[in-house]
Amino acid sequence: MIRTFLGPLAALTLALTAAPAFAGAAENAFLASLVGNYIGKATVPDQNGRPSPVSCRLVVAGSTPGKITYSGRCSIAAGSMSMTGAVTFNGGKYLAAMSSSGGMSGNSVGVKRGNAVSFSSNGHDTMGGGNRDVSSTLTLSPGGMRVEFVIKDNKTGKTTRGSIPFAKA
Repeated sequence: MIRTFLGPLAALTLALTAAPAFAGAAENAFLASLVGNYIGKATVPDQNGRPSPVSCRLVVAGSTPGKITYSGRCSIAAGSMSMTGAVTFNGGKYLAAMSSSGGMSGNSVGVKRGNAVSFSSNGHDTMGGGNRDVSSTLTLSPGGMRVEFVIKDNKTGKTTRGSIPFAKA
């Protein structure tokens, strides 16, 4: 469950290998505005529909112009997961990539709207013999971030939805 639940957040955090050579002043300023310490707290349904508190910490650091890196940890009743990754502006696109202690990794192209950029991902989780489809969206803005996710258990047809808001500490 912990990997299924935290997977959406973790799936957006692996360090990119491409150099952010194409970031201009506006993109560099936007990424720099995201630097800081974030705390996320919410109560989300577990796989049985029971409310479960989740608590996350994320540190976003400036790396080089056009790139930020981050590392963090989320805890839920079933356990915890750490994640690391980066967001870059490269080739005219915002890109996010990740790795996590749960063994998940991935990347996503961001969509910028106003003063926020959103990254969406879809995946499949079989941890613990499960068969679940997971979709998530991570939205970053200078004032905070939000992770929204949907997990569908393909064995039971049950769908779990959740949202975790983060604020700068």
